[in-house]
Amino acid sequence: MQPGDNKQIKSVEKSFRILECIVREGRGGVNELAQELDYSLSTVHAHLSTLQELDYLVRIDREYAISNRFLHFARHAQSRVEGLDVIKANVRRLADETDERVQFMIEEHGRGIYIDKAEGEYGAPNNTLLGKPRYLHMCASGKAILANLPKERMVEIIDYWGLPAQTEKTITDEKVLFSEIETIREEGLAMNKGETVNGLIAVGAPVLSADEQIIGSISISGPAHRISTNGKVKEMYCDKLIGATEDITLNLKYP
Repeated sequence: MQPGDNKQIKSVEKSFRILECIVREGRGGVNELAQELDYSLSTVHAHLSTLQELDYLVRIDREYAISNRFLHFARHAQSRVEGLDVIKANVRRLADETDERVQFMIEEHGRGIYIDKAEGEYGAPNNTLLGKPRYLHMCASGKAILANLPKERMVEIIDYWGLPAQTEKTITDEKVLFSEIETIREEGLAMNKGETVNGLIAVGAPVLSADEQIIGSISISGPAHRISTNGKVKEMYCDKLIGATEDITLNLKYP
């Protein structure tokens, strides 16, 4: 590294910490952001002014908000996902057929990113946010992805991110998780039994490419009384989910 390289990297890091804070709070002023991030007022002001000048921020009532220029980056990132159009069509169809919330997740940097979702008539609200990283071990989509990664990659992810808990039902023991992963590999379906939100059940299945490589996963989620019976996901949801993932793979194999 050349002298000054570390300073440049830290500067970029501060810009993104400021952007993340604005997203988290909705918008922010110089004083509020400086206090939240423990940066000096002059540092925050310099970063905000630069980001606004580059059109990545807009001013609203003396506060800063994220500009829609980021849509260009999001769409570019999504364009890398194989078969995204047919995936989105199946996500929407599943939501209409089940009346529940349906989501599509991919893996990046060892965590899950939801990049598409659709609400059915009775879709239960939860904390699914497009683009926000999620731990793979605690959600149905994430477990479906882990089960279809090479074992070395799966272990690497778990070693790096650990197994933090979000509810009292989140799996935090590696042996328990590995045992469940084996079951998912055999059955082709993963479950989330209140591991991210109490009372919320989800079932997920992998989306595979034509050469059977993992692209991502689709999940259906809803309250326990609608999704499951005696702790098991109702057969209707499982059948529709498997049908959707198989349809995607067939469309990729025979476009």
